[in-house]
Amino acid sequence: MARAAQRGDPRRPLYWRLAEALAPALAGEAAPEPPSARALAAELGVNRATVTAAYRELARRGLLVMRPGRPRRGRPAAVTSAAASGEPPAGSVDLARYAPDRELLPAGEVFQWLGLGEGEGEGVAQYGSTWGYEPLRGWVARRLRGLGIPTSAEGVLLTGGVQHALDLLLRALARPGDVVLVEDPTYPGLPPLLALHQVRAVGVPVHRDGIHADDVERLLHQARPRLAIVTPTLHNPSGVVLDEGRRREVLRLLASRGTLVVEEFFDPALVSEGVVPPPLAALDFGVVAVGSFSKALFPGLRVGWVVGPREVVERVATVKRSADLGGSQFLEAAAWTLCRRGVLDEQFARLRHAARARLQVVRDALASAPAGVGWSEPRGGFSLVVTLPAGWSSRAVAARAGELGVWVLPGPAMSVSGRDDVVRVAFAAAGGEVLEAGMRRLVAALAPSRGALPLV
Repeated sequence: MARAAQRGDPRRPLYWRLAEALAPALAGEAAPEPPSARALAAELGVNRATVTAAYRELARRGLLVMRPGRPRRGRPAAVTSAAASGEPPAGSVDLARYAPDRELLPAGEVFQWLGLGEGEGEGVAQYGSTWGYEPLRGWVARRLRGLGIPTSAEGVLLTGGVQHALDLLLRALARPGDVVLVEDPTYPGLPPLLALHQVRAVGVPVHRDGIHADDVERLLHQARPRLAIVTPTLHNPSGVVLDEGRRREVLRLLASRGTLVVEEFFDPALVSEGVVPPPLAALDFGVVAVGSFSKALFPGLRVGWVVGPREVVERVATVKRSADLGGSQFLEAAAWTLCRRGVLDEQFARLRHAARARLQVVRDALASAPAGVGWSEPRGGFSLVVTLPAGWSSRAVAARAGELGVWVLPGPAMSVSGRDDVVRVAFAAAGGEVLEAGMRRLVAALAPSRGALPLV
């Protein structure tokens, strides 16, 4: 048994492999009762906590019932009350659920605005499935399958955006003190989320062409990350697209250490220059991918998704069920309506055109920046990273730019290591003459005539 656990997928933790090794025997009709965690740990020569975690996983699968002393085979007793099951028996009067009937719903035209029929409108007004609005799940699954990611509607878990998805993943899979590998710099919402979960964030430096495999390998020698969160396409804030060779090498290195990879997915249709390699989740089916409609449609549409290995997504769904009961079916139906009517595809084309035009304005302005100032080369999206000369402080640059009436994001606000040598320039909120004026002010804030830019 111990050898079977060791032979399992090295990307999975030992407790998971032990559960996989125990599961076939427990599923048999004549299988003996399992020993106590203490006895099995002594027999296998592993930590007792590892066995306990394996037993808990088997209990989640319905193969064991946890109890003091030692677990027993079988499923827990079924809960039969209408309140617990969620559906009252046919013909009974439902006085258990606090949910409105048809009489209490808004007038029908509210739902017709979404292109929904009367019955569909009533459906999206109620509490929905933890997994989300099924037609949208099907649309996401078809989109991802077209990009080489094997999934189905049943394997798509809808969330309230990428941040919500990452929060659920961290709740389900990480514990305080676990190491999480992230790009450095990253998008500004990730460092505080990692701090909230009390994990130890380790940053992989982002260069002008993205992360490098040798940096990943060096950090893997120093720590064994539980998770790695990577954005290989249109990394935020640099806008770079990682080439396929490095994608495969990074995946290989992380798999060799048993690290679960979480891909923050940007649709390739947002890339305005060059060919886009396959997503990480298409190169390795063990990758968990998270995405949303915020960047492609608008941020107020707080709808995202998680796909990946079924057992991982089910664990995330369990956390989601406890945290928020279910997402907003109304918003999910709105997203589905926009997708099926072709609005999303039209928006992709508009964004690619606008990104090219605005990036050219930014590049033209930065060509006048002082010697030693560099910047990333985005292939889409609406941000890039400006790299400062040695000894300069991004906080000082941001402060001086603010004095001139233009706002940029300094490195420490988007870094897990406090990097102070980079500035994010985002050009989503301003275009045309406004963007040109803002870039002139930013370059003026960098000019040597403004004086030294000391570390602060």
